[in-house]
Parts: sequence; structure tokens; C-alpha cells
Amino acid sequence: MWLRYGVDKDNTLIDIEDVSSGKTRFKCPYCGGALTAKKGKVQEHHFAHSEQTCRYVSRKSDREIPNLPLYDSFNIHLTGKELDKLKSLWDTYGFKDKGIYREDVLPAFIREDLLRYNKYLPYGGYLFTKLGKIPVGQLSLMLFNQQQEPLMIEKLQQLQDKATRAYQSSALDFPECLSDLRIYRAQFKKILSNTLYYLEIKTPEETLYKIGVTRRPIAERVAEVQRELSSCYPSVSIKVLKTWEHRGNVEKYFKYRYRAFNYKIGSLTEYYKFDDEEDAKSTLCDLRRMKPKVLSAVEQEVWCGKLSSVERVVDEIERLRAKRRSRV
Repeated sequence: MWLRYGVDKDNTLIDIEDVSSGKTRFKCPYCGGALTAKKGKVQEHHFAHSEQTCRYVSRKSDREIPNLPLYDSFNIHLTGKELDKLKSLWDTYGFKDKGIYREDVLPAFIREDLLRYNKYLPYGGYLFTKLGKIPVGQLSLMLFNQQQEPLMIEKLQQLQDKATRAYQSSALDFPECLSDLRIYRAQFKKILSNTLYYLEIKTPEETLYKIGVTRRPIAERVAEVQRELSSCYPSVSIKVLKTWEHRGNVEKYFKYRYRAFNYKIGSLTEYYKFDDEEDAKSTLCDLRRMKPKVLSAVEQEVWCGKLSSVERVVDEIERLRAKRRSRV
């Protein structure tokens, strides 16, 4: 239930990553309470209420602030034990594409469509679906996009429909529904605005790779990486292997999928090292198989910052109210 967005005096959503730690001038998008930015090294960066936490974002609440599907977490609603069991099944059967016995299949795997029965196998049995390969980090980046993107659009439509119904029926929870929609659209816009990049970094001792996202020109980001590494290596040569516009959704899954190759350099964590050259080649191939992102009409609207239909109605009402107040 981390709150990642506050609103400024113009009711514009502000991301926690764009502010400094400490008390802020921003308000909670749900209750209007004052917010403090919490940006420590242990917990996820978030806004906390400067006074009492409102019921909308309280940990005791049974609701969740909407998040992008398959973006921050890849366990597909599994418990720790269920995830361990799924990984064990992959190690035993997945690589061989071998049917899994019914007695080894937990109900959650069927409920979440992670395993599916295949009657065409010699003795029947269950196989991993594309969705089921995500928790075990075995789905390619190209196929990951194909799984995630429709889910993000579907959830956006659900939130828009919910806010529209609440507005049309004058429901008491309309402000909450509208805040949910705005927060989700802000997250969606952020990943669409980011460019994914992959760098090859040669030092006198080793070759490293770096994954990341940026909204700035890639040359600026490369110069920043050069400065970051200058204190660790006497010389560094950086080559941009490829960039992908609007692919900010991929970075976290890449880190999850290739976490075994993560190579920490002091406090720097987005670097990767492959002892086997074939691993380096296959990772780059996985990235390069991703097709350029072509924004749909819905994504184009979100990326350009256009308001949804229900937001436009509310915005017009607020504008008229402000106009009446100015006349008084």
C-alpha cells in the first residue's frame, strides 16, 4: 500500500522519485492531507502522511492502490511456498517441456492460468503457459511484452469504467475512483515516456553491461554512467548496444529474469557480468528480438497526457466553479 504520488496546488500528480526526502508541499490524492517523502535505503520510496494516515492508503484497508500488472511483482499472486513449488516444477519438467503430473499441480497454478492441461502429450499432463513462465523468469522479453501490454490496457479500461459509473450514479466513492484512475494513468504515462537502453562497458579488467531507462537524450545518460564508474576504474569505454522507445515496462522484468548475472559495483546495482560469452550473446539477442513499440490510440492519449472522458467532465466542472468563485 505504498503511496507513490502526491498532488501539487494545481492538482497535478507528482512522482516520489521527482522530489527530495522530507516534508513536502504536496497533498494526498485521496484525502488532501499533507505528505512527507520517505526515501531511505530499506523500504521502497513512498509518500507518508505527515499526520494520521487516511483510510484510503492505510495498511489496515482491504483495498489496493492500483498498480501496473506485471510491473513491480512477478509472483502472479502466489504465496512464497507456491512460488517455490512452481520453481521446483520448472527445474524438474520445464526445461524438458515434459508433462507435469496432476498430483504435483497446486490449485493456485490452475486458478492463475500458470499451468494448463495438454491432452496431446503421450501420457497427458500439465505444461507451463506463457504466463506461468514469468514467475520463474523463463519467458522471453518479446513474449513478456505480449502478455503484459493487453493486461495494462484492460486494467486502464476497468478503472475508467468504474470511475464513469461512480460519477453517473453520484456514488460517494467517486473521488476515490477518480484518484485511482489518475494514479494508474500517471504510472502508465511514465513507462511509455521512458526509453530502455542497454550498454556495453569495457574496463581494463572486465566487460560489463548495464540496463536502464531514461527520459533524457541517451548521450546525457551515458556521460552520467561514465562519471559514476570513473571512481571505480581508471578507464571506461561505453557503447550503446540498443535503445527502445516507450519500453519503460521491460526494465524490472529484465532484472528479474537475469538476476543471476547481476554485478554490484559498490552502491551501483544495475550492472551485469557474464562469465560465459554465450550468455552475454543470448541476453542481447533476447533484447533485440523485441519489436519497436508502436503506441495504440489509447496509449497515445496517455503518453500525450490527454485526460480521460470522465476526467474531462470533472475538469470542466472545476473550471466553471472557479469561474463562479472569481465573480463573487
